[in-house]
Amino acid sequence: NEHNSENGSITVKYILSEAPGGHGDAIWAASRHVANLFANVKKCRDLLSPILNQDDDDQFIRNGDVDYVQDLSRNPLIGKRVIELGAGAGIPSWSALHCGADLVVCTDQGIADRIRCLAECALRNLEDIEKRTEQSKQFGGEEFNTNNDLNCGIVKVCPYSWGTPIDPILETIQCSNSQQDKELDQVHLFDVVIAADCIYMPDFHEPLLKSIKLLIRRPNKSDHRWGMALLPFALHGNTKDENVWNIVPLAIEMGFEVEVLEGVQLTPQWKNMDMKRGFVNMLRLT
Repeated sequence: NEHNSENGSITVKYILSEAPGGHGDAIWAASRHVANLFANVKKCRDLLSPILNQDDDDQFIRNGDVDYVQDLSRNPLIGKRVIELGAGAGIPSWSALHCGADLVVCTDQGIADRIRCLAECALRNLEDIEKRTEQSKQFGGEEFNTNNDLNCGIVKVCPYSWGTPIDPILETIQCSNSQQDKELDQVHLFDVVIAADCIYMPDFHEPLLKSIKLLIRRPNKSDHRWGMALLPFALHGNTKDENVWNIVPLAIEMGFEVEVLEGVQLTPQWKNMDMKRGFVNMLRLT
């Protein structure tokens, strides 16, 4: 299947696994919302604004006390390292890849069919990007590639359970066995962590936040930059709404700064489903 982002110019391919674990056998509104935001350069800049004024790679120039954007047409995901937790069909992952992310890691439960489907999704989307890049070269880089410096990023798929050590993820992204590269990966980690529609079960809030804390980029002596996490979600009605929203004080208690961004109403996944299931709330953690 394909998902076409609204007000953007990307189409991603996805395959739904028949394995039902964690409701990953459906396309939820939160995933669609993230894809739409990523594809729209202006909205994506607003979404990622806390991490975009940290260095020249983010295309900001300094004039006195004001930051000016050098190129408003450049998607801010270009060059970023992105990981998705509880990916399901992985639509946010493939959207980030199409938008120019340098590294995308897509994770979900260790269900064989789920991981197989995600791996096939990764391959199909990579093939599409490679074809688009080749067409862009043939037509001068304008007709098919609105981000002229867009290159095909690296994409990895691996099973991961929230709250557990991140060693399997680090092993997945390491392209070399050198100690220097291993230390580099542990320092740089991820600019953007995504967990779309993953907080409807309160019992999993703490392990999810523990994993985000381990995966998010954080400042150190050689690199002052930090990362952020996006938690878009709808209220499923399986528990009281306040139980889901309790992730906010828990995240603050664990050291995160939490912003509640504006929500948006999308069409629910299935006919006759409560519209509330299609209303996407958004938490931004730094």
